[in-house]
Amino acid sequence: MHANLLLARLPTAARDRLDRRLEPVDLLRGQVLQRAEEPTRFAYFPTSGLVSLLALTAEGPTLELASVGHDGVVGVPVILQTSRTPYQAVVQISGAARRLRADLLTAELGDSPALRDACLRYASQSLREVGQSTVCHHFHPLSERLCRWLLSASDRVHSDTLALTHENLAQVLGVPRTAVSMAAGDLQRAEAIRCRRGSIVIVNRRRLEVSACSCYAADREDFRLTPPPGDTRVLPSVRPIP
Repeated sequence: MHANLLLARLPTAARDRLDRRLEPVDLLRGQVLQRAEEPTRFAYFPTSGLVSLLALTAEGPTLELASVGHDGVVGVPVILQTSRTPYQAVVQISGAARRLRADLLTAELGDSPALRDACLRYASQSLREVGQSTVCHHFHPLSERLCRWLLSASDRVHSDTLALTHENLAQVLGVPRTAVSMAAGDLQRAEAIRCRRGSIVIVNRRRLEVSACSCYAADREDFRLTPPPGDTRVLPSVRPIP
């Protein structure tokens, strides 16, 4: 099966046709794949790693609108036939992808009904995630949003070890790094995560799940995300982290 789930769901003939045009590339943490308000040159189908779609502000702070893992594609503006990208796409967790020039994807969408339908379904899911993230940012406290983000990221990369810094988390959550450090410190004291230099390890998934906002359930439903195997130390019943 293809490592990118969107491509894996295509009929064999459509997938094979597209595979001949796809170029393998590495995704490096901090790499900008698409710049806001610039023409979209490439679409990326990640096979591993995690990409954030970030809203930018004139003052500097950013906020994640949606994230893309091996479940989708960085290039929804191409699918929707818009000339410019309304956000900045930045690699948060290193990985790999298959890349296609925007003009070639446009041509393939016109020639392959199966690819067009799969990409439009994904675009619809991605737009729902943007809406869910907007609601989450406005109504839910940082502690719950942090739990949600860590769980969703873990689901997408299929690992409980996330190569992230507090600065990365501040970038996606739209808060100062000091606020992230305080929230992460609470989770570490509750033995839900372990912070290492340059990474965060989920050690008690169940504790994070009961402390995350309800948006995490929506993430799982929209993208059919499958969590990695549970930690053997997870308690059968835990309270939310205050």
